[in-house]
Amino acid sequence: MADCRDTIEQLYAYLDRILDDDLRRDIDQHLGDCPDCQGRVEFEFTLKAHIRTRAADEPMPPDLEARLRECLDLELDD
Repeated sequence: MADCRDTIEQLYAYLDRILDDDLRRDIDQHLGDCPDCQGRVEFEFTLKAHIRTRAADEPMPPDLEARLRECLDLELDD
């Protein structure tokens, strides 16, 4: 069963739904028993949703997009 350390280490993978079913079930079970971790997950989920909404509302400056693509080693589409 997952504990607080496991839950926090896997927090972003959990929120992004990329964990295997067994680990996700373990974390779900832990969250049901641990209000501290449950609060942390709720905070991070809300923060990610807020960032996603704000990012959709404001276009990315072209120079920032170019730098991100360079960091990710992607080619710019012209």
